[in-house]
Amino acid sequence: MEYSYYPGCSLEGSARELNESFRTVSKKLGVTLFEIPDWTCCGASSAHMVDAYLEAALPAKDLLTAERIGKDVVAPCAGCHVRMKAASRRILEDADLRARFPFKGEIKVLSGLEMLHGQEILSRIKSSTIKPLEGLRVVPYYGCLAVRPPEVVEPDSPENPMQMDHILEAIGAEVLTWPYKTDCCGGSMALTRTDLVLKLSRKILDMALAVGADAIVTMCPMCQANLDTRQADISRQAGKAYQMPILYVTELIGVALGGTDTRQWFAKHMVSGENMLAGKGLI
Repeated sequence: MEYSYYPGCSLEGSARELNESFRTVSKKLGVTLFEIPDWTCCGASSAHMVDAYLEAALPAKDLLTAERIGKDVVAPCAGCHVRMKAASRRILEDADLRARFPFKGEIKVLSGLEMLHGQEILSRIKSSTIKPLEGLRVVPYYGCLAVRPPEVVEPDSPENPMQMDHILEAIGAEVLTWPYKTDCCGGSMALTRTDLVLKLSRKILDMALAVGADAIVTMCPMCQANLDTRQADISRQAGKAYQMPILYVTELIGVALGGTDTRQWFAKHMVSGENMLAGKGLI
């Protein structure tokens, strides 16, 4: 099984552990990723807000390259995925854009969750799990970009998506029911309205604690960074300590598959999941 691979800017920087864990588990699952050569920024998260042409033009180069390669492209970052999906949709519907960027729509643009949730790969995850995550209680956090806008992203459900739930169940984790799967963490307002970001993020953390979660699990670099790095400020504001690990689902798949690189991934987090997982005998 082979895919073109678009890491995007975050996975080369602040979300390096998502890049490393996604590549590692893909290899273990028999999936070959061909990184798009000379890829460029997709424009997330600002280009579509300031320039309608750049919104399509930035992802178009990578879409055309992937189409020449002839393999469906997977973009693990939720922001990159939605921008590439939106650009492919616009190009196919706009004759002027199509004349400049002759993308034919012969390849699919998949999110990381879509790839991992595919029937064959999900089956491989189940059969390859050698260390089931028994005793680990998690809440899946999809965030905004994994499900909205629904006409672009085309999620299995915009209000109650289940792909990450199924993946976590496949590796033996206990997936808890909670109401904030797709609520906004405020990540895009990190610089402009920090007060709202702290309020929104605290709400999510409090609900995860209320249902008894050991960790919040996501696939969005913006959500992960926001919920992870804001806990110190939220703790000072609330007068109590928050220490909730915000983990990528691919990191937990790596643990379940018996990976040896997992500790170095967790070391990149502000709130590491290492001690919690070690305490449960999982690493």
